[in-house]
Amino acid sequence: MTALAPERERLARLVEREDVHLRAVRHRLLGDDWRVDAGRVSGLLGDDTGIDRLESFGAKFARMQDTVIDKLIPALLLAAGEPVMAAIDNLDRMERLGLVAAAEPWFEMRGLRNRLVHEYIDQPGDPAAALERACRFTDRMHADYALIRSYATTHLGIACGA
Repeated sequence: MTALAPERERLARLVEREDVHLRAVRHRLLGDDWRVDAGRVSGLLGDDTGIDRLESFGAKFARMQDTVIDKLIPALLLAAGEPVMAAIDNLDRMERLGLVAAAEPWFEMRGLRNRLVHEYIDQPGDPAAALERACRFTDRMHADYALIRSYATTHLGIACGA
């Protein structure tokens, strides 16, 4: 085991927890119905609990992306003997390796973060589509993390359990 192995395992466990927390707050925010329109966003913004859940979802959504893209993927590429490059190149490499379904949605969703965190107060109609897409992308992140976790465990010997 290399000196970096414990850090890789720590990152994998961190993403595991972030995934659980993100899906839980998404459920508290919208339940099982992820259809979102301006009226639903206005309803969420109509009470403190809705605002708190919306802000929590945006923060957890951004945090999991940051951890996966900026920390976990480079650590796993390094462990696999792959070059570590810019985030876009790393995600493209992960796609070619079959460890994310597609790189492009990760960047599309990264662009939603400011809309989820900042713009909802002034223009509730605008973030409705972004919120709905982010809720759906949560499942994409979950599925891609399952691919990454399986590869890390099987091929790199990295313990990824919660």
